[in-house]
Amino acid sequence: MKKMIFFIILLVLLTLWGFGVILPDAGYLLVILGQKTVETSLWFACFAALAICFIWWLVSRFVRASWSLAQRVTDFFVFGSTERASKRAASGLIDFLSGDWLQARKKLLRTATKVESPLVNYLAAARCSFELGDREEALNILEDAQKKYPRFEVAIGLVQVKMEMANGRYDHARQILLVLQQKAPKNAVVINSLREIYEIRQDWVALRDIFPQVKKHKLCSVSETQDMEASVMIGELRSAGEAASREVPQERLDVLRKAWGKVPSYQQKIPRVVAAYAQALIEHFHDQEAEAVLRKTINRSWDNTLVNFYGVLRVNDLTQAMRNAEEWLKIQPHNPVLLRALGRLCLRNHLWGLARDYFQRSLTAEQNVETYAELARLLNNLGDTQKSMDAYQAALQLNVASLPDLPQPTKSY
Repeated sequence: MKKMIFFIILLVLLTLWGFGVILPDAGYLLVILGQKTVETSLWFACFAALAICFIWWLVSRFVRASWSLAQRVTDFFVFGSTERASKRAASGLIDFLSGDWLQARKKLLRTATKVESPLVNYLAAARCSFELGDREEALNILEDAQKKYPRFEVAIGLVQVKMEMANGRYDHARQILLVLQQKAPKNAVVINSLREIYEIRQDWVALRDIFPQVKKHKLCSVSETQDMEASVMIGELRSAGEAASREVPQERLDVLRKAWGKVPSYQQKIPRVVAAYAQALIEHFHDQEAEAVLRKTINRSWDNTLVNFYGVLRVNDLTQAMRNAEEWLKIQPHNPVLLRALGRLCLRNHLWGLARDYFQRSLTAEQNVETYAELARLLNNLGDTQKSMDAYQAALQLNVASLPDLPQPTKSY
């Protein structure tokens, strides 16, 4: 309305100028078109130009109003009153829930402007296009909804994120979520979606940054939160292992110990967290440190992964390590992982016959490719070639699916 008043005042002033009331001698305008010339006062020319613009504005407004009226009339005859449009939209939502994406999209888009909650129509219609495989149309619908309802940017963005994740485009989804997080830093759905992406991508460093918010908003169950925190700690320990590799050998243990010191005490009791720390220690040749951590954890809470690590330790006192493992054997006499670990400790002690016996006992408890390979290697180096080949063949049969029954060449002697 203010623009209209200003426009009218300006038009009146130019009209007065055009008739020479304000500036009668402002000059003239000469226009030459081929053999014809047009001469008029400057202000009258300005007035004429402004009048043409005004008429063009009126015509464009009339055309837009007519088009809008035509659409409303069409919608009225097609969908009837607002009540009928609401029923039509409800029918579209039923089609949506039933998986009739084509009909649902048609009904939802046609009734979007006549229902009380049009955003629901747009979001559902976008999902319909996505399910129909028309990703571009889905994005266009979301962009249209974004322009019409900018205050719902987060909700619209989350729908797009779900589509991107369903397509496996996690990087693009993450970029959208980071933008949404800046605008709604406390939005639980945004945080939870980021959590899902970080867990899928195993980006433990990024997950660590949002973990306090995940815990604060209670986005997961207690057990899931504990597992997530354990994954974060494992990521930290792996990062510490990478950082230690860039240090001189004398300082690597300090780097690993500092990282372990940052792990909460209740997390230091979780076997898979301990395994990550032990692996980092073993990779940097600090097996003695790893032995103490592994032994303490195994005594408190049995875990086969930790026992397997114990079997590959390069400790100074191998005899004591074997005694520790034999004490565990009294409690777990038929544990195949423990028996294999004892076999490996025997190999370090050059007890070849005892190592072979432990490997065979492990295979009796459970047939395992890795144990077969250990036994085959030992038998081959002991000179028992035939039994070594038998062990390798047994390992191969475990590792390869059964072959189809097909004709084979006849042996010739």
